[in-house]
Amino acid sequence: MLEKRFKLSANNTTVKTEIIAGLTTFMTMAYIIALNPNLLTNYGAGGQELWNGVFLATCLSSAIAMFVMAFLANKPFCLAPGMGLNSFMAIVIGNLVAMTGMGYVESFQAMLCIILIEGLVFLVLSLLGIRDKIVDAIPLGIRLGISPAIGLMLLNIGFGSNVYIADSNFNQFFVMKDFFGALTAGYAKQTMTDAYPMMVLSAVTMFVGLFIIVVLASKGIKGAVIIGMLAASVIYWIGDAVFLGNNPFASQVQLRRTCSDGMVHSNHTCYYILRY
Repeated sequence: MLEKRFKLSANNTTVKTEIIAGLTTFMTMAYIIALNPNLLTNYGAGGQELWNGVFLATCLSSAIAMFVMAFLANKPFCLAPGMGLNSFMAIVIGNLVAMTGMGYVESFQAMLCIILIEGLVFLVLSLLGIRDKIVDAIPLGIRLGISPAIGLMLLNIGFGSNVYIADSNFNQFFVMKDFFGALTAGYAKQTMTDAYPMMVLSAVTMFVGLFIIVVLASKGIKGAVIIGMLAASVIYWIGDAVFLGNNPFASQVQLRRTCSDGMVHSNHTCYYILRY
């Protein structure tokens, strides 16, 4: 049935290959599930209900788009909200809040109306063939540069802001700028205080996982990326348990109640959590 529906032989692929590729792609882009609601709600400033709504919308829209791509276009492409557009939307929402004095939720709703109008205009342009003419008018060099530019942006995210850790004072730290940019371990430890051990573990995990991916890929082993991700996860869990004395799965089972200001309550203390 799969062969008949997706023409696997004609596309020189197998069910095993597609499953491994699908899992790898999902694990690579799954960050958007948490990052999109974080970004569009200003990291919870819009309220927990709005965060939950954007979270659900992100999952549903991505799933519907990928089902359409699979069953109508028969293309192995995964689709999800783009980092550029959601960043732009977040900036517009912030400006609406600042300029109009409306609440964040009201500004978010206004932005949704703008997106609806934009989508209708885009649909009309596509049906009339105008969209293709606009794309053709873009210089070839710019069109060819879009894909590597997106790759460089993701590289910057992975290395530049992949590790996002807050200490007891809610200071933010990033692996390349704050950890390696500190030049000396002593200065980094002094700056990051109680976040330093977690930063060390995160940085080690990231580069060990990357090293495993590079080695396996150089040897032509299929599934090198997903194997590297799984290995990095196991290393992190072990390090968190052995060296930091934490339960790496505690966040999955610990019951926590939300404070009135959108923070998380635990042990009579309210603190912000990062939903990555």
